Amino acid sequence: MRNCPICSDKELLLVVRNDKEYIRIEISDTGYGIEEKDLPHIFDRFYQIKHDDTSTGSGIGLHLVREYTKLHNGDITVSSEINIGSTFTVYIPTDLPKNNEDKYPDEEKNIISSIALLSTKEKDNKKKILVVEDNEEFRNFLTEQLSENYYVIDAIDGEQAEGLVLSEYPDLIISDLMMPKMNGIELCQRIKNNIQTSHIPFILLTAKISNESKIYAYEAGADSYISKPFSFELLSVRIKKLIEQQENRRKLFHKTIEITPSNITTTSLDEELIKKVLSFVEENINNSEYSTEDLSRDVGLSKAHLNRKLQSIVDLTPLQFIRSVRLKKAAQLLIDSQYNINEISYMVGFNTLKYFNSYFKHEFHMTPSQYREKNKE
Repeated sequence: MRNCPICSDKELLLVVRNDKEYIRIEISDTGYGIEEKDLPHIFDRFYQIKHDDTSTGSGIGLHLVREYTKLHNGDITVSSEINIGSTFTVYIPTDLPKNNEDKYPDEEKNIISSIALLSTKEKDNKKKILVVEDNEEFRNFLTEQLSENYYVIDAIDGEQAEGLVLSEYPDLIISDLMMPKMNGIELCQRIKNNIQTSHIPFILLTAKISNESKIYAYEAGADSYISKPFSFELLSVRIKKLIEQQENRRKLFHKTIEITPSNITTTSLDEELIKKVLSFVEENINNSEYSTEDLSRDVGLSKAHLNRKLQSIVDLTPLQFIRSVRLKKAAQLLIDSQYNINEISYMVGFNTLKYFNSYFKHEFHMTPSQYREKNKE
């Protein structure tokens, strides 16, 4: 063992372990100490030691320290005595590459560049999740873990988050409850009461486990409430299910010919919007000149906002939505009426039979005559 030449005291030392040289870093405290039964678990993710006081951590700090140490091919150990304190010892090898260029051979650099480019392209295909958390350590952990499957953006409080929601329009929001400036409950209320954002699934994370807190969360419009500490697997499954539910509602719209707004929306605000949009399209079902501009004006939303909203709820642009409603109405007439196909075409706003047949086949994967024949029974 010898002193490290870059260190001013004996807290950092050069040591040899298994014939390899390491820098040893020791950090000690004079706290409660750690009981022997807890020592094997303190680096586990979300593991928390229970004390008599009310202070609690997030259970990820030491886990992150261990993971970062491993990334540097190092090791971390701990020793502790009750009512005396704990000592954490980190070992980092001295032969780490000086920079990234030393780390990768020339033949691998092109591969790394290609992967980075591919990741940028894949970002556009991933669902976008906003993480709102004032605890930097926990926020970084969630962002890092979720980034494996989602494109993640983050905010430090509700106020910053609201601005990001209105500029980034995430597919899902995960928010802590207790935060400065604007807490999670207020953020959820503002998101769910804004027609531009009311469709976005919202998950609240909190250390509060009382029924009263849960009631406040669900009254604010939260789609899910998860108490800390929790397993990351639980959060992952909840995210996956909320996104799947959203996708299933979109599929339901495309599968059925009778549109039920309550079946394809999650909030009363969205349900009312779809009812309004649907009523205006149906009122103008035989008007081939009825356009997306007309619909935007009637509904009271800009074209951009209406487009974003319909894309989020039914995965269709306003023009596609108008056409889909016309075709669904045509399908109902083919089943329930004696009008011929040409008459039905004009009744639902198509100027030519050619375009009607083409769009109908694209929507239902068969011609209008085939559809009528199939549904006679």
